[in-house]
Amino acid sequence: MMSPLQLIICMFILLPPSLLSAALYAKPGCRDRCGDLLVPYPFGFGPNCSLNPYFDINCDSSTNPPKAYLSIMKKQVIEFNQTYIRLKDPYMISACYDQDLSTGNQHSMTMNLSGTPYMLSGRSVLTAIGCDDMVLQSQGNSVLGGCSAFCADKNDTAFGDCHFHGCCHQELPTGTKFVEAKLIDLSGSSQRKKLFPCSYAFIQETYWNETVFSYPLYYLNSSTALVNDNWASATRPPVVRLDWVAGAESCSQAKNSNTTYACLDEKSVCADYQDSYPYVVTGVGYTCSCVQGYEGNPYIRGGCQTIISSSSSIAKPGCMDQCGKVSIPFPFGVGPNCYLEPSFEVVCNNDTNPATPFLSLLNTKIVELNSSKMVVKYMNVSSNCYSGPDYQAEPRLTIDLLKTQYRLSDDNWINAVGCNVMVVGVIGEDKRSSIRSSCAAICSDSQIYDDGSVFIGCDYGITSFAGTTYLESSMTDLSEPRTSVNISCSYAFTAYAERMNANDRHNIGSSLTNNSNRIEVRDQPSMALDWRIGAMNCKEAQQDIANFVCRDNSDCVDFNATLGGYLCNCSKGYTGNPYLNPGCLDIDECADNSTNTCVSNSICQNGPGTFRCSCPKGYIGDGKKDGTGCIPQPPSKTKTIILTGNNILLYRLWYGVSASSLSVLLVV
Repeated sequence: MMSPLQLIICMFILLPPSLLSAALYAKPGCRDRCGDLLVPYPFGFGPNCSLNPYFDINCDSSTNPPKAYLSIMKKQVIEFNQTYIRLKDPYMISACYDQDLSTGNQHSMTMNLSGTPYMLSGRSVLTAIGCDDMVLQSQGNSVLGGCSAFCADKNDTAFGDCHFHGCCHQELPTGTKFVEAKLIDLSGSSQRKKLFPCSYAFIQETYWNETVFSYPLYYLNSSTALVNDNWASATRPPVVRLDWVAGAESCSQAKNSNTTYACLDEKSVCADYQDSYPYVVTGVGYTCSCVQGYEGNPYIRGGCQTIISSSSSIAKPGCMDQCGKVSIPFPFGVGPNCYLEPSFEVVCNNDTNPATPFLSLLNTKIVELNSSKMVVKYMNVSSNCYSGPDYQAEPRLTIDLLKTQYRLSDDNWINAVGCNVMVVGVIGEDKRSSIRSSCAAICSDSQIYDDGSVFIGCDYGITSFAGTTYLESSMTDLSEPRTSVNISCSYAFTAYAERMNANDRHNIGSSLTNNSNRIEVRDQPSMALDWRIGAMNCKEAQQDIANFVCRDNSDCVDFNATLGGYLCNCSKGYTGNPYLNPGCLDIDECADNSTNTCVSNSICQNGPGTFRCSCPKGYIGDGKKDGTGCIPQPPSKTKTIILTGNNILLYRLWYGVSASSLSVLLVV
């Protein structure tokens, strides 16, 4: 007879997979799937299961399989990701010039995502298909860009890279929230009759920066042709990819709110949206992810789970892989024989709650650690304190990393906080003077609070900061005597821009009345350091087989085009720690619908570093969500011709169809 504990374990094992996954991906009591599509929180079905109405999903069960729709846009979602979603039925212009506008025929469109957590990803283009047409992107009276699509004659198919033959595209910046566009008939300009009555323009994602797109010309014959076909005869039917953020604030701002901060799991980390895209239009918002070595949903308490696969080991066997909230991946390590070399030794202080990791080489607290960068609390601050018995002045700040494996990251800025003080930054490995940045903090009496604290500060990036191993900055007073209110101290320091905002400067400014050159621990600035392996680039390091540390199924990446050193990354389709034996292991994309692009009625076949979608008997197509999918086999009056070569892999030629309706299907 089984004990109660054994009975509970057996019941847990026998639970349906959907119930187990719901505990990790959806809020308690909420379902996590629409058909075979996983819908992870913050998305959810109804107001009690989603983060807010912007993430509300409607599951249409009238279709087989059911389809998920983003409620605020009424568009079908075909993929959810921790940083983006992909939608079918793109924003589109349908212009049939032989019809008037009262029939619903529209020559313009507007996409407005303002006020929502969504924005176009960096793979978005405005595409036009048709003959003798121009699509213009505008904002108000200003034209921002456009492109033109021409056809030589009616047999000119839209095939290739979307630069010729009835197709063109205009790139859209990452982070775009507002797009206005209109189609213009250029037939008059070309002094010929319009070849086809209809043209279309739409927003679509590109595929790994490729814009291959082809379609049958009968789409342009009437307003119903494309609607009836629903893109089935086009290669890579248009899909819109939207990045999303959990909140509109930066990480440092969001963490100040216990009620709205979305990164709830203790193994989660916050990342500002602009970290991934330095040149975004908006640069607002943040997302959450699980720390290295964990996977799951960072937006739910208990959502980040330890990766069970043997490929997930991030530390050497028998060594710690976590200190407090920070993962410690090899080549870093805690304790003897756990790190690659002394530069990567980490000391874990268990006297604090949570435990605190320190980089032994610099004796500084580690805040974040990832595959190429480390953020530390580096207390190297220059100060001028102007009065009192403890008058002190350390106007020069020096950061010397010359004999280490670390370099100052480009994410650092020179900062000055105080009144009427200027800081000048000088960098260079050979210590020769090379001024790269300066800033001045100027304030009047009206900008000094009753308690004597100051909100004034400046922060500026340093040109070509990446790779810097030596930095000096000097502070200079700009006025004498000082302001009528006694401001005791001014500070200059280098700080990680992502973690430094006006509130941080204000906290430091509140210390300016203290006759001290020390800032309280809570106000210590963070600094970002890039790390590397060795001093040789990949080509040189790979010749030294005994000391080369990139393991199987990994790629060597030079640290910098001009500086020595390298990093190891798992090859595409593999996961794990590239510095540990046996190296990176294959990802089984077919085991999880969220990691492959196969449609539900296709066959997913896993392979080393990749996967393949194929259609079952009785269906044709590429089996992909972002491709043609799997559609029923055409009638028997169809001849299928398979070609090999660099340009055309497969096309269908239908009997009894004119050459102007030729359909070319590109399979990739």
